[in-house]
Amino acid sequence: MALKKCTIGVHKDCILLQSGDVRLAVTTQVGPRVIGCFIGKKSQFNHFAVLPPEPMENVTNGFTLYGGHRLWHSPEALPRTYEPDNSPVEVIEEEGMVHFVSRTCPQTGIAKDIVVEPLEHGLFYLRHDITNNGMWPVKLAAWTLSQMAPGGTCILPLGSNLLRNPFAPDRTLNFWPYTDLKDKRLKLGNDFIMVKHDAKMENPLKIGYDNRCQWVAHVNQGQALVQYFSLCRGGEYPDHGCTTECYTCKDFTEMELVGPLDEVQPGETISFDEFWQGLDNIPEIRTEKQAADALYPHLLVDPSDYDHEDEDACDCGCEDEDCDCGCEDEDACDCGCEDEAEAPAPKKASKASNPSSRKACKKKSSR
Repeated sequence: MALKKCTIGVHKDCILLQSGDVRLAVTTQVGPRVIGCFIGKKSQFNHFAVLPPEPMENVTNGFTLYGGHRLWHSPEALPRTYEPDNSPVEVIEEEGMVHFVSRTCPQTGIAKDIVVEPLEHGLFYLRHDITNNGMWPVKLAAWTLSQMAPGGTCILPLGSNLLRNPFAPDRTLNFWPYTDLKDKRLKLGNDFIMVKHDAKMENPLKIGYDNRCQWVAHVNQGQALVQYFSLCRGGEYPDHGCTTECYTCKDFTEMELVGPLDEVQPGETISFDEFWQGLDNIPEIRTEKQAADALYPHLLVDPSDYDHEDEDACDCGCEDEDCDCGCEDEDACDCGCEDEAEAPAPKKASKASNPSSRKACKKKSSR
């Protein structure tokens, strides 16, 4: 495809990719960052925050946030997580996809690659690759963070299944130390958690949980960006088992998705997949019912199809890829043999955008 270029804020030579009436812009001089998201044919509203290119406070190595969507690795630690990515990225076209590859960090030996594929009807497929180019194994998880423009609301689905086992807990919620549980930006409901941005609130807030619904959304200016992801059944997740996190401060709100922890050997790459959907003409959302009425008709997955574990799943503990544990429920096997859970099948997407065709957690040798 012929790559178009654009400028987003101070970021020149960004690559502009389009699917239907949704456009994404990706930086090439720093990052990579998906620095622009525009929903609607003529819309000039950027759903991502674009921050001043200034080094982050209390980080002495020159790391700069920039804004937009970035790829990190969890667990969060200073300085490892805060690798500076202030250098130009390599842009590689491959069969309808575009790779945006960072340089290898000399301190950690980690290289990152965000792969963007425009699909159709306002859908995008994003693959996030982390490669260990170092000399020793590293245990980490892919962690994607989207810094959203001020003024919006993050919609986090909870999902519950009373028919399964009413005597056991089925939802978790974690709070970071600086979070005030009485914060007016945080609204806890039975079906959704909603985090509303407030530029007047100085103190940050962060929560995280195990999101079995496998999607999150951010609503702003009558539009929504929905991000879908996959779960690795039986996988170990950081931050007390969080697969989804949300952070907000006076400047932006972050939607954060987390992959499973993996010990990445030298020369190996782990990948984390997402599908993005842009929605227009979304009414104002203040209540859970308004959230359900506005979003459920447009979701690519059945909102009632949560990925609850099968109580009859095998739990033999083997790690053999050719598992022969005798489990009769092969599709729900949870024995550790890397029979990965697949993403939920979309109800309206084409075959090309079918998340069920992608594995939830993948490891491969270096390219």
